[in-house]
Amino acid sequence: MVSRISSTTSPLTAPTPRPPVSAATLREAERLLKKAGYHPGNVDGRPSPALTQALREFQGAWGLPATGEVDGRTLSKLKATVKSIAAHKKDDLYVNVGQKGGDIKTLEQRLRSLGYDVGKADGVYSRQTAAAVKKFKRDQPEIKNDSGALGKHSRKVLRQEVKALAHAPERRRLAPTKAQRRADGNTAQAVVKRHADGTVGLREGDRGGAVKNVQKHLKAAGFDPQHTNGVFDERTRGALEHFQRKAGLDVTGRVDARTWKALKKSFILSKKPASPAQALHERSGAVKASEKLLEKLGFNPGRLDGLFDRNTQHALKAFEKKHKLKRDGQISAGELAKMKKLAKRRGGIQVTAKMRQLAANSRRTALSMGGYSGQGFCARGVRLAILKTYGINVWANGNTMDNNLPRSRFRQVHMSLKEALKIPGLVLTWEKTPTRLGSLYGHTAITLGDGRSSASDFVERNTAYVTRYGLKIFVPIK
Repeated sequence: MVSRISSTTSPLTAPTPRPPVSAATLREAERLLKKAGYHPGNVDGRPSPALTQALREFQGAWGLPATGEVDGRTLSKLKATVKSIAAHKKDDLYVNVGQKGGDIKTLEQRLRSLGYDVGKADGVYSRQTAAAVKKFKRDQPEIKNDSGALGKHSRKVLRQEVKALAHAPERRRLAPTKAQRRADGNTAQAVVKRHADGTVGLREGDRGGAVKNVQKHLKAAGFDPQHTNGVFDERTRGALEHFQRKAGLDVTGRVDARTWKALKKSFILSKKPASPAQALHERSGAVKASEKLLEKLGFNPGRLDGLFDRNTQHALKAFEKKHKLKRDGQISAGELAKMKKLAKRRGGIQVTAKMRQLAANSRRTALSMGGYSGQGFCARGVRLAILKTYGINVWANGNTMDNNLPRSRFRQVHMSLKEALKIPGLVLTWEKTPTRLGSLYGHTAITLGDGRSSASDFVERNTAYVTRYGLKIFVPIK
């Protein structure tokens, strides 16, 4: 019997080896890899461990078999990646799938800190990174495109979102309602429920009113989950983990009884502005009103933003010290009442030691320059007095002094000249006076507090009776 030989290859037959890749193709791959941010070694068209590693990283980014070899699909993706980079060269911060870089690792870490799954944060922009970017963009109403790439604008938003979480847990003052108390009660029950896997509390994937309430509390604490829709998604988990970290809790990404106890405090359920007392990390309209009062009284609480921060506390303690109050850095109902009462005096201005010092320095400067006769150097006299008292050098003419006074140190107030002259240490500016020089440069002076005098390059003993136009008045706030 004649045996038949199969035309098919035997399973034991070795596969036909691939033809070697030409040096020109290797050089092209090396050049493209470098443009995409990889390190393939020298562009010399020779195989090397560095080239193999770079190829594997690039192939992994695109979900290709990580062979470390140059094949048709890999070369095609390399060309497409570099072409995309070139097409976005006007946005030098643009990154997309296939690129590599240290800044990409930072972007991946930021996305991960918000709760998005980027896979391995290794600086290689993979398809998984792109999927996380798409989710991030969908959560940000200010980003209008939904591509998987990151450009200048979306990078900025990402940076701001992460930075906004770098603070201690805050609290909001809200009027109490039955609905809120009921929601808090329901949440307290939900966070102690045990899951089939043994874990306890609300976690990613859960839905319902308790999750929605947790999201509201997170937002009040300053850790915005972007949604209050009752869906415990990755962004909610990211916000929760930041809260747990800043509150000194175990970072579990779940809301158990201990986490809820801390998170519940983000709502101050009270109709009263200072009961309980305003304290560090409260953000509310009541705090903003208190900051305005402190500023009126001559203390500097920093930005008038409604956040009781360290600047607010520092200003408050200075107020408490001056008025011999308990220096606990909290605004009680009694303290708030005292602040309001003092703010009604003298146009809401509390005279400080520095203001008295400014008036005294202004008088001494004026007497050393012109005595009781004007020399035409009013701005110089005011500048020297401010420099000696506050260490601030304000270069200006009489009618530009109002624009050049730093607003972090001086605040404009509205009152009559007659009232202003009763208060020492106020800066007065006029746009014009009847004299030739005054019509060009205006006039400026500092009140001495006796009800009639001011000083600049001379002491003027009857300021209220001199005709001038365009008066502005400024009080030091620090």
